[in-house]
Amino acid sequence: MRRSGQLLVWIFLGIALAGCPKKGGQDFKSGERALDLKDYDAAVDYYSKALQAEPNNAAYRIKLNQSRFEAGQFHIHQGVKLRDKGDIQSAISEFQRATILDPSSIVADQELKKSLESLAERTRTGAQQEEPPIMENGQPALASAPPELKPLSRAPINLKMSNDSKIIFDTIGKLAGLTVIYDPDLQARRITTELNNVTLEQALDIVCLESKTFWKPVTENIIMVIPDQTQKRRDYDEQVVRTFYLNNIAVAQDLTEVTTGLRQLLDLKRIQQVNAQSAIIVRDTPDKLALIDKIIKDIDKAKPEVIVQVEVLEARTDHLRNLGILPPQSASVTINPNNSTSSSSGSSTTTTNNGITLTQLTHLNQNDVVFTIPSATANFLMTDSATKIIENPEIRAIDGQAAKLRIGDRVPVATGSYQAGVGVGSTAGAGFVNPLVNTQFQYIDVGVNIDVTPHVHPNRDVSMKLLVEVSSVTGYQNIGGIHHQPAQNRTRNSLEGK
Repeated sequence: MRRSGQLLVWIFLGIALAGCPKKGGQDFKSGERALDLKDYDAAVDYYSKALQAEPNNAAYRIKLNQSRFEAGQFHIHQGVKLRDKGDIQSAISEFQRATILDPSSIVADQELKKSLESLAERTRTGAQQEEPPIMENGQPALASAPPELKPLSRAPINLKMSNDSKIIFDTIGKLAGLTVIYDPDLQARRITTELNNVTLEQALDIVCLESKTFWKPVTENIIMVIPDQTQKRRDYDEQVVRTFYLNNIAVAQDLTEVTTGLRQLLDLKRIQQVNAQSAIIVRDTPDKLALIDKIIKDIDKAKPEVIVQVEVLEARTDHLRNLGILPPQSASVTINPNNSTSSSSGSSTTTTNNGITLTQLTHLNQNDVVFTIPSATANFLMTDSATKIIENPEIRAIDGQAAKLRIGDRVPVATGSYQAGVGVGSTAGAGFVNPLVNTQFQYIDVGVNIDVTPHVHPNRDVSMKLLVEVSSVTGYQNIGGIHHQPAQNRTRNSLEGK
C-alpha cells in the first residue's frame, strides 16, 4: 500500500510538470496580440520580456527584431507627417523614439538630423527678423543685405500701351511708385503690351520679355533695366559661392551623376564636386543657387534599406513526453495437446512431440491451450530538446547594392602550373633544364556564405536575389607534392523573387 501511494505521488508530480507553461510564453502571446493590433511599442516590450526569460529561444529573438523594425518605421512615418504639417518639435520626438526602438536605423538618424537643422534654421530666421537693421547716419545701410523691392503701391496693374519700351517701364514705375533707370547701351524699341490685373513683378517680367531686357533691383524703390545679353548678364548678375553637402551618397558615382545632371539642366559653368566630403561647390547667381538647393533637397533622399536576419541553428525537433502506464499491445495463443511418444535406447530416452490430428481438435480442453501475455510497462520520462542559436547576424543592404555574409573559415587551395624539363637525354646533366613547378595559393571561403541584392519597389514590396552556399572540408589529398590539399563538399542554392 505504501508503494502504491508513492507511485500516485510521482504520477501527479509528472502531470503537474507537464502542465506548467514555458517561461516567457505568456509574454510572447501578449506580444503577438499587440503586433496584430499594430501596437508596436507594446509588442517590443512583451517580446523583450519573453527573450529575457528564454535567451536561447530563436523564435523570440526573430519576433523581437521584427517588432523593433516595424516600430521604428511606424514612428518615422509619423514624424514625417508631423514635420510636413509644420510641427517640428513633435516630429523630432517621433524620430528620437524611432532611434531608441531601432538603433540600427540609418533613416531615423537622417530624418532626426534633418528636423534638427530645420528647427535651427527656423530659430535663426526668427532671430534675424527680430534684429533691427544696421543704421548709417540714421539710414539703413545699402550693403546690409541684398536689395528687396518695396514699392509704394502693390495694387494690381492694368495697362494697354503701344510705345517705346522706356516709356512703358516709366509708366509702370509711376503706377507702383518706383524709379526706373536704364543701362547706357539700351536701345529704343517700340513694343505693344497689354497687362490685365497683374502684380508689379509680373508686369516687369512681361515687358522685359517683349523688349528683350531684364531688370534687377538696385535699392528698395529703384530698379535698373538692362539689355538681355550674355556679357551684360555676366556684368550685372551677382556671383555667389555656396557648398552643398549631400547626406545620402553611398559611392562616388552617385555624386558624379548629381553633378553632371545639375551642369546639364542649369547650364552651370563653375561647379566642382568633392568626393571626400560628398559635397558640391557652385559659383553662380542667387537665383540659380536657390534652384540648385531645391533640386538637391528633392533628390538627396535616404535610399531604402532591407534587413535580412540570418539564424545559424543547431536544431533538434524531438519533444518526447512519455508519462503513464503502457499496457500489453499483443498476445499469442498456442495449442499444445499432450500428444507425445517416448522411446528408450540403452541408457537414453527420446521424447517426440507428434502433430495434432483433426480428431484431437474436437476433444481440446483448457489444459491444451497456452496463452502468452507480455508484461506491462510504466514510464515517467519527459524529454524536451530545444533549438540552440550558434550565430545570429544581420545583413543590412541598401537598395540595388549587393551585401555579403561569410560565416566559417578561409581555406588555402594550391593552384599553379607545371613545365617539363628541356634538354638532351633523360637524366639531369649538362644541357638539361629541370622541370619548373609554379605554385600559388588561393583562399576560398568555406562555411555558410550568403550573397543578397535587394530591390525595393515603389509599393514597398521587396524582391531579392539571394545566393546561399553551404560548404565544408571533407578531407585532404596529396596532389603534386602538396600535402593536405583540401577536398570540399559544396551546396549552392540561388533564389530570386519577392
